[in-house]
Amino acid sequence: MKTIGARTLKTGIAVTITMFICKVFNLEPAFFGAVSAVVNMQPSISLTLKTTRDQVLVHILGVTVGLGFGYLIGGNSAVMGLVTIVIIVLYRKFQLKTSLTAGIVAALFILSSSQDQFLSHALSRTLVIFVGMGIAMIINIALMPPRYKSQFVAKLQASNELAVNCFGQAVQEYVQLANLEPDYHLEQRKLIHQQNKQTRDLFVLIKRESDWLSPVASEQREWFAVAEKLMDYNEALAEGADRIYEQVATRYERRSNLNFPPITDEFGAILAMLVGGCRSIARVNGKVRMAIIDGKTTDIEEINEDYWERLMLVIEQWQNRSAGSYYLHTLLEAAVMANEIKWAARQGKKLLHEAVLQSESTAKED
Repeated sequence: MKTIGARTLKTGIAVTITMFICKVFNLEPAFFGAVSAVVNMQPSISLTLKTTRDQVLVHILGVTVGLGFGYLIGGNSAVMGLVTIVIIVLYRKFQLKTSLTAGIVAALFILSSSQDQFLSHALSRTLVIFVGMGIAMIINIALMPPRYKSQFVAKLQASNELAVNCFGQAVQEYVQLANLEPDYHLEQRKLIHQQNKQTRDLFVLIKRESDWLSPVASEQREWFAVAEKLMDYNEALAEGADRIYEQVATRYERRSNLNFPPITDEFGAILAMLVGGCRSIARVNGKVRMAIIDGKTTDIEEINEDYWERLMLVIEQWQNRSAGSYYLHTLLEAAVMANEIKWAARQGKKLLHEAVLQSESTAKED
């Protein structure tokens, strides 16, 4: 059985307090206050504030339209239908985001009473709704307020580790391919994409919090900017791994059709250099995590062409001794693999440079 989460516990507390207050002050119908508390208990403080704002607007819209039509025309069934249409039209015109039902129910609740009770019913329902909203907001802010940054940092680190490992594993599957069918690690790749999505969702929640609550300090904004680039990089690595696995499948099929010909020493040298490029990516990403996740300073790595020039020489040596469509396809695959690795290595070093500068700037301000 799953443990009761903080939000579930807070929702129960908010409903209990709302019902108690409505009973003490004889506010009816208390049920609407409880529903309001449930609706406004959102997973973040910013969402609670936004939902509360939208609910207030929708409620005012419903009450205003209900009172206006009630006093001008009356409260019969035809008027209720007309009021429902008007509220839906206005809801869409003002592009409100919260539940439309709340505004319609408010208007129908008013119109269902006698005309001399329209205003008293409107005030009564407004009070219970606002009690539920207020209690939900207070409980969500004061009692175990959601803190997403620590979760985000942990997810960001895990996402990077998984993405780098998956990318390197894809290259390794391509390199070590002999005569055994490769492992495409489908479940692991699916997990990485899920992890990246969860990290992105947490980042959106944190950004929403900072937009609604107190302004974020400049060093925090800089950190979030670098962290967002790391998220983009993690997602790109996962997509790159998927593309490499497509090359793995193509290479296996081609080698299988030719009864797995032996790998020449020259092409073996190319494969070894591809593996070496992946080790560089893993090393750089370790430094990236140190700078972004741990906030520690580390040395940057300059982008240079030495490795790629050596790789091109090895490819040329192999190409001079090989001919035919089989080797042409292999050459194209090797070029695609080298390009994927080159991009990941370069982007990792660029990100490392930004992360180190941000980490050093934060250290100086502290």
